[in-house]
Amino acid sequence: MSEAETPDPSEPSPRPAAEVLPELETILPDLLTLSGEGSLLAVQQLKEESCLDPLQEHNWNTRTRALGWLVGRYADHESAQGAMNAWKSHLETVGWVRDEELRNEPETNGDVHVMRYHNADLQLSARYDHAELTSSRNVSVVITSPCLKNPDNHRMTRSKLDPDYGVSSKYYDSDAEKADPAQAGAP
Repeated sequence: MSEAETPDPSEPSPRPAAEVLPELETILPDLLTLSGEGSLLAVQQLKEESCLDPLQEHNWNTRTRALGWLVGRYADHESAQGAMNAWKSHLETVGWVRDEELRNEPETNGDVHVMRYHNADLQLSARYDHAELTSSRNVSVVITSPCLKNPDNHRMTRSKLDPDYGVSSKYYDSDAEKADPAQAGAP
């Protein structure tokens, strides 16, 4: 084994997405709770996703990672910044390590506050941006795990919190999702 192939013992071992999704199912609701009143934040995605280019590759399921994504809009700077501050405090309290932070003036067109964290094999990016033209205060959180190689017959998984859970797909086991008792009565 060459030096380039030797795993770094200080780096956490990546976990399959199916092992990461239950953890993200607790982290994202905690962040939603901390996002404050007046937040229209919602889970955009909470699933295993392909790391491959869909235009160049046809076996998307062979290299994947876990992805959790919250997105929403606030009416004013105080609310958006309040959510970012609450997340920062919470993340640091529960063991996330800050890698980078950027802050600009509230009326900056573009990024107002960006934070990047890691915890074991997970990466988190929280972003608050201001769209001057529309006065939008957009906030998002993205959490990802490292990409892992899978067998050709691998079926990707979605969390029950993912808006597309139960929607037909050739890459996800949507039949099992539709048979899930939690889907009973879902639209």
